[in-house]
Formats: sequence, C-alpha cells, structure tokens
Amino acid sequence: MQLIKQPNDFKHEKIIDLKIYWRVMMKAKWKILCFALLTTILAAVFVVGLPPIYRATGSLIIEANQDKTVSIDSVNSFDSSRKDYFLTQFEILKSRSVTERVIDKLELADHPEFMGDGQVSLVSKLKTYVRSFLPATTERTYDDDVFDARTAKVKLIANFQNRLSIEPINKTQLVNISFEAQDPKLAALVANTVADVYINQEISAKLNSTKKAADWLKGRLQELRAKIELSITELQQYRIKEDLIDIESKGVRSIASDELENLTSSYLKAKKDRFEAETLQLFISRLKTGDINSLLSLPEISNHPLIKDIKRIEVEAEQKYSEISFRYGKKHPKLVAAEAELVAVQKNLKQNVDKLVFGFRKEFNAATDNERRLKNELDSEKAKFQNVSNKEQGYLRLKREVEANRNLYDTFLARYKEMDITTDLEVQPARIVDQAEIPLVPVKPNKKLIIALAFVASFGLALLLTLILDALNDTFRAAFDVENELGVGLLGLLPLIALKRKQSLPMHAYFEDKYSGFTEAVRTIRTGFVLSHSDDKHKIVLVTSSIPGEGKTTTSINIAFALGQMEKTLLIEGDMRKPSFLALLHLPPHEPGLSNLISGTTTLEDVIIHDEESGVDILPAGSIPANPLELLSSNKFAALLDALRDKYDRIVIDSPPTLAVSDVLVLAKQADSIIYVVRSDMTKKSVVKKGLSRLLAIESKVDGIVLNRVDINKAKAENRDLGYFDYYGYAQESQTKS
Repeated sequence: MQLIKQPNDFKHEKIIDLKIYWRVMMKAKWKILCFALLTTILAAVFVVGLPPIYRATGSLIIEANQDKTVSIDSVNSFDSSRKDYFLTQFEILKSRSVTERVIDKLELADHPEFMGDGQVSLVSKLKTYVRSFLPATTERTYDDDVFDARTAKVKLIANFQNRLSIEPINKTQLVNISFEAQDPKLAALVANTVADVYINQEISAKLNSTKKAADWLKGRLQELRAKIELSITELQQYRIKEDLIDIESKGVRSIASDELENLTSSYLKAKKDRFEAETLQLFISRLKTGDINSLLSLPEISNHPLIKDIKRIEVEAEQKYSEISFRYGKKHPKLVAAEAELVAVQKNLKQNVDKLVFGFRKEFNAATDNERRLKNELDSEKAKFQNVSNKEQGYLRLKREVEANRNLYDTFLARYKEMDITTDLEVQPARIVDQAEIPLVPVKPNKKLIIALAFVASFGLALLLTLILDALNDTFRAAFDVENELGVGLLGLLPLIALKRKQSLPMHAYFEDKYSGFTEAVRTIRTGFVLSHSDDKHKIVLVTSSIPGEGKTTTSINIAFALGQMEKTLLIEGDMRKPSFLALLHLPPHEPGLSNLISGTTTLEDVIIHDEESGVDILPAGSIPANPLELLSSNKFAALLDALRDKYDRIVIDSPPTLAVSDVLVLAKQADSIIYVVRSDMTKKSVVKKGLSRLLAIESKVDGIVLNRVDINKAKAENRDLGYFDYYGYAQESQTKS
C-alpha cells in the first residue's frame, strides 16, 4: 500500500511528463485536424479572391561628389560623403512632398486602383441613413467638404507610401525605387516618375537657394561697403585726435618702449651704485675714529692709486729709519731726520684716507640723489608709456575692424561674382541608372505559402487551445491524476452507469447481472482493501467524500454488500443531517436508528435492519437530531462502536462530506480506515486536497481513493491512464451507457 502523504506534501514539485501532453493531443486529434482543415479552406477561399500585385523597380544613383563647373560649393550643400547625407536623401524620396507631386503629375486621385471598387461600405450606408433623419440644420457646410477632401487626400498619400519602398544597396550610392500596383504598367510608371520628381525637385531647390543667396549677398555687399568706409573714417579721426604721427612706421609705442628700457637700465645701475656706496658708508661708520688700519683694510681705500703710492713711500721711509737706527743713536741727526720723514709720510697717509672717507660719503649722497631722480623719471615714463599703449590699443582695434570689414567685403564680393554666374547652372544631385521595366510576374500574394501558413497557424492554434483547455480542467480523470496530485493510492474506480432521467441506481444493483461491470469494480475495491489489511484487522471503515453528490452513499452501500459476501458486515448511516437509507429501504420516515440508539430511546435489536438479499445488517440514521455532532462526540457512541466491534467482522460507516460539516472528523477518529470517494470529471483537485488535509490533520488513516462515475469508453477514447482497472470487466458497462 502506498504511504499517505502529509498535507505539506501536496505542494510537491510537478514533473513535466510529455506522455500526458501526447495523450491530450491524441485525444483531440480529429478536432484539431478538422479545425485546421476548415481554417485552411476558408483561407484558400479568401486567397483565391485576392488580386495579383506587381512590383516594378528602378535604380537611382545619388552623387556623393557632384561635378562643379566653378570651384565653389552650393549654398545649401553639406558634406555629401557622410552617412546621414544618404539617409536624408532616402527620406526625401519617401517624403510627402515627392508623393504629392507624383500623385498630381500622374492624376492618381482619379485612377481606378486608388479610387477603390466603387462600392459603398456598410458604415457609409449607415451614416447616410442616419443623416436622413437628422434636422435640416445639420446639412453639410463648406468646412465639412474641405475636411472630407483633406481626409481623402491623406488616405491617398498613405496608400501611395505603403506601396512605395526605398531600398539602398549596401556599400554603394545606388538606391532601388520600387512600387507595387495591380496594374504592372502603373507600377513601372510610378517608380520612374518618383525618380524624375526627386531629381527635378532637388535641382529646383538648389537653383532657388542659389538665387536667394545671390540676392542676399548683393544686399549684404552694400551694407559692408558702407561699413568699411565708416570704419576707415573713424580710424583716421582717431589718429588725428591722439596725435599718432609715427604709428605707421616704427610706432609710438616702440619709441616709448625704448626710452622706458633705457631709463630702467639707468635706474637699476644707479640703484646698484647707491647700494654699494651705502654698504661702504655703513662699514666706515661702524669703525672707531682714527682707526687708520681698519680703514686701510677696505679694498676701496687700499686699492686707491694715491694710497698705494703713499703706502710705498711709507714702506721706504720705514726701511730707511730701520737702517739708520742700527747705525746711529736715537739723537743722531740722520735718525731724527729719518723719523721726521716717516711721521710726515704717515700723517700724509692719514690725511688722504680721511679725504677718501669724506669722498665716499659724498658719493653715497650723490648716488642716493641720483637713484631718487631716476626713479621719478621712470615712474613718469611708465605713466606715459601706459597712456601711449592705451592709445595704440584703440588704434589697433579700429585698424583690425577696418581689415576685418575689408576681408569680409572681399569674400562676399568674390562669392557674389561666382554665384552670379552660376544661378542658371543645373547640377544634377542624382541620375537614373536603370529605368523601371513593366513586371511580367506578380510578386504577391504567394497563395500557396499563405494557405500553407494558414494550415500551420490554425493547427498550432488548435493544439495550443487544446492544451490550455486541458490545463484548465482541474478535475480527476485518470488514475495518474489521483496518485500524482494527492499522493494517495487508488483503491479502484467505479464506472459510469447509464440511467434514464430522474432514475437512480437500484440499491441492490450489486446483485443484478446487467450491472456486472459495476459489481466487478466493487469487488476489485473490496479485494484491494482486504489485501492491504491482511496483517491487521481494520474493522471500522469510514466512507466519505469532499462535497455532496460524489456518490459516497452508493459506494459505502456497495462496499458493505461486497464485504458482506465474505464477512459479517454492518452498514451504519453516519450522515444524520441528510439521511437517505430509509428511502432506499422503503421504510417510513419515523423509523428509529442511530440517533435514537445513542440517545437511549431504543435498543440495538430494534434499530438493526437485516437485508436478506445481501446478508448485511443496516443501521439507519434514525430521527434527525438537533445537534448530530454532540451525539457522535458522546461516550455512548464510542461505547456503541466498541460493542459492535465484537459483534461484527466489518463495520462500514457512510459519513457526511468532509468540507460540509465537522461530523466526519469525529467519525474519522473512531474509524480504523477511511475510503475517500472522488467523482471523476467533476470534483476539483483543490477541493479534494482541502478535504484530505482535514483528515490528515487529525492523523486519520486514509487507505485510498475510489474514483467514481468514470466514463470508461470516453476515457479509452481519450487514451486516459486507467491503470490496470479497465482490464477487469469495467468496459462492459459501456454497452449500457447513453
């Protein structure tokens, strides 16, 4: 026996089984094929009535480098080697302006192919009919006529552009112009006319642009001539006003620049002299008065020619004094004379050093005065130079304006002269390479291809709809559905028995020969149940379903009859809310039963009904109590079941549906096994899962599923997977099915 899955196990991952889809497709193969054939026939009828369409194609080359008679570019030209230039030309070929010119030139508005078939549409007829009942104030006005004319023209242009195709040839300057029409001559004529209109329009646009540019240049030349004369006058007046006489030769600014440069050099030299004199004066001021030796250490004093001569004389006098002092005494006249000479020389040296020091002071004062004077002159020259520079800038600005106006005037004048001689020059931007020829074979419609595609599309659509409808069918139809969706084993199935309208299955159909297939199905269920409990004795069997109408009562009665053939069996009607056993047994409504027994108003012997034909004892529900759940939950009911266990081998309880009331949950706790009935092709999978979840939540023992009212012949025709159940006589009932 397959293990029962817990409630969480219902959300298992589904595995795609291609066999299922194959069965679905094979089930509806004739419907799919008929739909595809019917659609194909309708498409063929439609395609046969389609008129042939011819396509004429001509080639046009768009010149990237157009020939130039003179070395100037067209006024409205741009870089024709760029990719966007060709894209622009392609769009011009498809433009509304070209389309309107072609339509007007060929008078296509009056051509039968563009006027339609002359039939009035149903919408137009309806509008006319409605207008006939409107008041006279709603008569058409001039604006209405204009609007209709514009609408007709817009539709005509759209129709024309839908037929026209512009296809550039890759990596070339060629473009194919194609037009489709029912008339092959018209197709070729329109394709060639589009090329001619495009070329003429471009030539005309360039000539008009050139003429407009020439007229504009002529006006600008007059303005520029007056502007040049004015700028020259302003320049001359400025020169006179600012007295810029030398501006055209070397330049006033250049002269001032030289003077400023010389003055700057003189100032820097004076500043250097002042700094040197100041340094010497500072050194001398720090010496002690009369410190002749320190003064002689200065290079400026020691290197002086006079000082050098005196120092040489002093040295000679010292040598002479030294020589005489060795020969004579201190009072010798020669020694005294030599000493006096030496003193005179030293005195002379000191006097000259003092004169030099005094001279250095005077040089310092002179250098300071000279530096100050040169700085004042430099500042004055800078201001003068700045003034001259400002004047020169103003002059140069006016001069540049004169030159700019003159250059601009010369450019415009040359351009005007060149353009004036090219206003009537026609340079073709494109030329026709191949004229469109009248086509001999239509390009569409490809009737065979359309019919083939119609068959393939309709076949695929029918196939898709079949799979969608099958996927939307959320019911149990085969053994595979039960085991795959619920995870609970299938005990068996009960075939659908054809009955007349408002006729129910007889209570003892199990024992009638004409229902042998049904009987065999019940026996199969009994066998499966008994064999699954060969090791343990499950006496109390609860039969339930998810919702009413699934056949649980019929199933419980016939399972009890089948078990009664082998064991002593009791059938209890546990559905005390809507009992049905009394009607099946043809007993009066006041017949006592289970409710009376639990409440203690009767005895077991008084409520047990023995069915002679089946040999099964039956305990009906009895009087309908106010609260059946309280009776079933009472200890008396539990004690009753314990007593019945000892008296019977099997007890089959027909319970209410699991999703209708909670009575079944109380009965399930008392039962050893549960058989769950599911009606084929009716009960939704989600409903069954919810019902089973309630039982599994209280850890009830669900032995398996009985798939009820299975249409065996339909299932076999649809290739449903019924497992091994259809090999044991179930198909016999197909002979009686309506």
